[in-house]
Amino acid sequence: MLRKRNRGSYWKWIWLSIGVLFLLIAGIFTFFYSAQKPVRADEATALERIDGKVDLKQQDDFYLYNGANGVYYVLTGKNSKGKNIIVWVPKSKKDTVVVKYASDGISKNEAIAKVKQEKNPAKLLNVTLGMDKGVPIWEISYLDSSGSLNYYDVDFETGEWYRAIENL
Repeated sequence: MLRKRNRGSYWKWIWLSIGVLFLLIAGIFTFFYSAQKPVRADEATALERIDGKVDLKQQDDFYLYNGANGVYYVLTGKNSKGKNIIVWVPKSKKDTVVVKYASDGISKNEAIAKVKQEKNPAKLLNVTLGMDKGVPIWEISYLDSSGSLNYYDVDFETGEWYRAIENL
């Protein structure tokens, strides 16, 4: 009789543990989904702003750049001719949308290589396309060997250093 009761108690704890684990996973998923909601809304806003004005047939990536001179939504993808394009959409409607072929500038990997060569970062944090005073840039954030936060901006078109903000 004692043995049957222990076996039932054992299964009760297993099912309870599975239920708690399920609730924990569902909670984590909900948290991360909610955290991405504003970014998805910004992406939808950018697509609405260029609808019918820019030949973007296939969207690949979305970058959100929050710079000193304003917020830019940056979309990458292909046009109807299959060419890779990049579209800088300012949050402010008074500023102009900028469209460039990806081949007109350096790639994400080339920007990363430049930072690694010149700054030797301990850890790369983020790489995003942005716009500063009409200049398209790659912004790379990283930690240096002392753990300080740094930003290194590379001119998208020339591949040259644009600006560095160091030791934050």
